[in-house]
Amino acid sequence: MNSRRVLAVFGGAFDPPHLGHALMPGYLRALGRVDRVIVAPCADHPLGKTMHPFDLRLAWCRAAMTIWGPWVEVTTLERDLARAQPGPSYTLRLLDAVALAHPDDAVRLVVGSDIVRSGQTHAWHRWDEIERKYPPIVVPRAGWSEAACTLPEVSSTAVRGWIDQGTEEAWQQVAAAVPAAVVAMLRARAAPIWIVGRGHVAAHLEPWLQAKGHPVVVVSGRGLVDGSVSLPESPVPAAIWIAVRDIGIEEVARSLVGRIAPETIVVHAAGARRSEDVLAPLRRAGHAVGSLHPAASMRSGWVRADVLDGAAFGIEGDPRAVAWARVLVGAAPVMDLDGLDVRGRTAYHAACALVANHLAVITLEAEAVWAGLGADQATRQGLVASLLRSAVENLLGLGVPAGISGPATRGDALGIAAHRDALPGPAAELYALLGGRLLERLRAPTS
Repeated sequence: MNSRRVLAVFGGAFDPPHLGHALMPGYLRALGRVDRVIVAPCADHPLGKTMHPFDLRLAWCRAAMTIWGPWVEVTTLERDLARAQPGPSYTLRLLDAVALAHPDDAVRLVVGSDIVRSGQTHAWHRWDEIERKYPPIVVPRAGWSEAACTLPEVSSTAVRGWIDQGTEEAWQQVAAAVPAAVVAMLRARAAPIWIVGRGHVAAHLEPWLQAKGHPVVVVSGRGLVDGSVSLPESPVPAAIWIAVRDIGIEEVARSLVGRIAPETIVVHAAGARRSEDVLAPLRRAGHAVGSLHPAASMRSGWVRADVLDGAAFGIEGDPRAVAWARVLVGAAPVMDLDGLDVRGRTAYHAACALVANHLAVITLEAEAVWAGLGADQATRQGLVASLLRSAVENLLGLGVPAGISGPATRGDALGIAAHRDALPGPAAELYALLGGRLLERLRAPTS
């Protein structure tokens, strides 16, 4: 008798997940056919379907499947595989990866009867091999099976059509076909996000949010404060993201009191400021408030959407604001700022600045040395670009100490001293400080 656990793999676009998707694991569990289910949103649809961003569909899936607890795992595996080997998210590649990670389990593919009965499997990549290695569990769907008990016949295409209609009647159809937690997320996403501010951060937030499919309205912070700007009357925003200078956040918050719907979430983008302090006027007015700080270096003179695509975020605030922020950033790395006092928030932001801002000091001092040795500007800039790029790639790829080069990695204090002595004044002081500190960190047992 085969005693291996059955691990079911349920993949798809999930754009968005509907009740048929959400009920699938419970159906399998109630019948005792599987021991665990892995739900895997695809990264690049093999049949060429246009999909919403992966992080958004991942968040929807997690919301839809949360009722099943740890028995169901919603995985980022398809995205991880696509990053390692770009190309279509073939089901066979996914199943092979799951089987490799779970060698003691019997891996099975889960598909709806509509997939099999409609003949869609003929277009699947190496379907015969899938059948042989990972025998599919076919779950009956209404309209595509004569079974006595079937899962509902719902399609994500129909759900998207109802959302596009935007009427309350259409939203009622969505609510009847989609898990409630996902409906709440879809409604929030259908409403615009207001960005208050027109500076460096706001310049990056607008295209990033638009690329994720969110309607965006940009409002002048100064105009709100001096009364020269009127807020749009409709539609009601899902949230307002204040991206003005730290000193102006509280003024903007006061200017919004009584002018926005009470259910509107308000967050600010400052790393060093606590929402309970700078957004206190809105909090007292009953709004859920929080911080959503992008840990990225942004300048309006060079707007790049990919800066925020790969960014980490600092998040804190009231539970509803935090929940909205975490859904918005999806699978991005998040630092939980809740509970940090003023000093702690300032330290968090100072550490961000240490990485993002102070490389300039090092590069300027190095350029001054090369200039003194006769290098022209183009050469100096080429040296900076080459060294920065390779050093950052090594640090990100290998970490410390493997990603570090130079005398400190060899414990060569004499080499560091020789470098220091060869440099002019300020550069020598900077090298002595950083070289000595690097040597200490590499010698420390925890390095």
